[in-house]
Amino acid sequence: MFRYESEMIPVLVENLSRVFNTEYITTEFSTGNGVADLVFTTEMNDEKLFLNDYGMMSLFVRLFQQNQMLNLELLYENSFDKNRLKKLLNCLEGGDFICIEGDKITRTRKYKSHTRNLFSVEAKLKDWKSGFYQAMRYKFFSHKSYLAYPKQYIHRVDLELLKENNIGLISVELDNIELVFKPKTEKPKDVTSYFYLSELFAIEIRKKACA
Repeated sequence: MFRYESEMIPVLVENLSRVFNTEYITTEFSTGNGVADLVFTTEMNDEKLFLNDYGMMSLFVRLFQQNQMLNLELLYENSFDKNRLKKLLNCLEGGDFICIEGDKITRTRKYKSHTRNLFSVEAKLKDWKSGFYQAMRYKFFSHKSYLAYPKQYIHRVDLELLKENNIGLISVELDNIELVFKPKTEKPKDVTSYFYLSELFAIEIRKKACA
């Protein structure tokens, strides 16, 4: 069977690409809360806006996710980081996301995350519990989170625990996988993290396409 966890990754990539009919898949994806062995989406969006900074994304979500109109003077008066606010507004105006007329800021279109969804996978060779806890952490940005484990040891995993926490389970053989438990789609627990990591994911995918 597998000697190292890294040997499971190519099997997962090949088979998940087939099962979910997607080419948008990456490995060793840094999330800010651990490195996910594998992250993928079923569809990319055509969003052109890239903020390239978690702080900027956090400010963007706070100010523009719900508000259709804002007052420029009041924003600056209440801002703790005026330089970041200015940088964000310039970026949004340049991306035709907002229109600024005097002190009036109007949102001109709705932001679309760069991915339609994000699914994460944590692969473990022996210690399934640590994989379970890591998969739980990935729920802060994922719509579905999975634990991948070798088929010969799959009986050791507490399936009921995974079901209670909506963590998927993937059984991995040398050349095949089985979705033992398919989790329900959930909204990511942190929308800022999802938007930001969706952006980073899109950048990685574009780099691969150009390589």
